[in-house]
Amino acid sequence: METPRPSRQILVVEDSTEVRRAIVQVLEMEHYSVQQAEHGRAALKKLEAMTADLILSDINMPLMNGIEFYKELRKHPSWTPIPFIFLTANDAPEDIQDGRELGVEDYLIKPIDYDNLLKIVAARLARTENVEVAHIGKAYLETVTVLANTIEGRDPYTHGHVSRVVSYARALAVAIGWKEEHLRILEVGALLHDIGKIVVPDQILNKPGPLSDEEWILMKQHPAAGAKILQEISHLRDALPYIYSHHEHWDGSGYPQRLSGKNIPIEGRLLTLADVYDALTTKRPYHPARPKEEVISFLQYYAGKHFDPELVPVFIQVLRRQAA
Repeated sequence: METPRPSRQILVVEDSTEVRRAIVQVLEMEHYSVQQAEHGRAALKKLEAMTADLILSDINMPLMNGIEFYKELRKHPSWTPIPFIFLTANDAPEDIQDGRELGVEDYLIKPIDYDNLLKIVAARLARTENVEVAHIGKAYLETVTVLANTIEGRDPYTHGHVSRVVSYARALAVAIGWKEEHLRILEVGALLHDIGKIVVPDQILNKPGPLSDEEWILMKQHPAAGAKILQEISHLRDALPYIYSHHEHWDGSGYPQRLSGKNIPIEGRLLTLADVYDALTTKRPYHPARPKEEVISFLQYYAGKHFDPELVPVFIQVLRRQAA
């Protein structure tokens, strides 16, 4: 089964065009977003316009070498936490010593082994993520939960919806083998999936009958509105696919982009099952709570139409295990 697509941004600083392009190509094949610079000065300008999750930098470069670049980087508080990996020649142990004295622990020796490059990049990002989680931890998740409950509180009929969707979505993700790092992001995405409803008037959210065409236009704005709210918050960036794509349909009939099949991020395909199941099995202004087996039959019927046909049977197994 699929896992969420990585969206980490990496800055590659290397004066050799050939080496730089090779590194960029390898990283982009793993779905990292990559920016590049030919020396330290160019890299500092790049950082003014991007949020880097990791920097790979050669040491010996013109205009501003890697050591000078690293020292300059650490003068800026917002850039200080960015993990840093030096690239150095095999015959330059003094470069490694200089870097270690500055606090750099990770090195790649040229010529670069690209399998090793990917392993070191993944490990460094994982270490950084673990540190971030430790720092943010419980307080961060509590803040997100309060925000989600505030949005949910506008609609008395959806009380408990967010927490149930988190539970269903997490159970499905565990069943298809997602790792803990992806489960943490899923919790945030599921908690905040309807945050964009802040732009929808109360009379539309709580309307007891069908929505008019004009009201539907307003309602369909909430995924894009939610993504816009969160896109400037770096720690929530990885949760955006949940917010933006949980109303897309497998057959392309959903919104806001009318994506189809596996063009829909796996986050959206997974979350829509949890969201729809909970919506149909609980009382809403416009319909009574439906029996769970009836809703399971509904999911089976729309597998390959609205829902990912590979995820539906797994989700049904999860629901039946929970019921048992």
